[in-house]
Amino acid sequence: SGNLDYIANNYEAMKKYVNACLFWARFMSFGQHRYIWHTPSLFHFGDWVAPDVDKMSSWQKRSVYTATCAIANSTKLLSDFAKLLNKEEDHKKYLEINNKIKKAFNNILTNKNGVLKQEFQTGYVLPLYFDMFNDIQKQNALNRLVKLIKDNNYHIGTGFPGTPYILFVLADNGYIDEAYKMLLCESCPSWLYEAKVGGTTIWERWDGLDENGKCPISNDGTGGMISYNHYASGAVGDFLYSRLAGIRLTTPGYKEFEINPILSKDINEVQASTLSPFGKIEVNYKKDDKNFDIFVRVPLRTKATLIMPNKEKIVLNPGVSHYSCKL
Repeated sequence: SGNLDYIANNYEAMKKYVNACLFWARFMSFGQHRYIWHTPSLFHFGDWVAPDVDKMSSWQKRSVYTATCAIANSTKLLSDFAKLLNKEEDHKKYLEINNKIKKAFNNILTNKNGVLKQEFQTGYVLPLYFDMFNDIQKQNALNRLVKLIKDNNYHIGTGFPGTPYILFVLADNGYIDEAYKMLLCESCPSWLYEAKVGGTTIWERWDGLDENGKCPISNDGTGGMISYNHYASGAVGDFLYSRLAGIRLTTPGYKEFEINPILSKDINEVQASTLSPFGKIEVNYKKDDKNFDIFVRVPLRTKATLIMPNKEKIVLNPGVSHYSCKL
């Protein structure tokens, strides 16, 4: 909605949470380790249910990476909120802490050039998505992430923390084919594997059912824990709407938005809609090897821009519009 009251009413609670995280990161730590959030005596989920390791203890051991990235993101968000509320002292304070966390992460957990000391998909996805690398480090990290994905035959290897962001990290940094190969993978672990074996919801665990429709017996330390309707892997919906369909808000509440689909060579037809506060936004496009054809519905009292595959920008009027271009 763009109403700052929501931020103002919750600001002190957010600040207390971030300060508590920083307290535990600093507890019995010295030097730059004060900005690495790793507290073995406290419970961390870490890279929860990551499919590339099969023990709860293995997921949790990755918390030094996942938790440090999380507190980096939290301090940056708090700094941004402080700026919106004209709390300049807090804005500068938490931005400085964010920079110190990023520096500590790179000095302690990487080779200082973007390569993690312990390599796993989520370990690269989070610092890439949360902007924790400089340009050279970022490209090296992307190269290593893409290698991990290719070596894993495009299967997803992320647990809860990395799953919502991995396709964005790939597609938004030029690795579009890699993103769609992962999205369209049909063997376990993958989203489409779940559909292939009869799933009608998205599961908590990638291996929730075997190919015979049976729940596998697990000795991972969780006691066979599983939900068959879970938000974590379902977060891929954000990518489907905002990148595949291309519906991207540019101001709160879709008062202004753009339609900027990232095309897949293997997906030739897309239909999507979302209900904004101003009415329904709809996208329907088809393509072949030579042509792209799109219909867009824009609600009244909104402003929309269509970005075509040939990079042409078109300001859309409310109502239904139809445009085509050559590919």
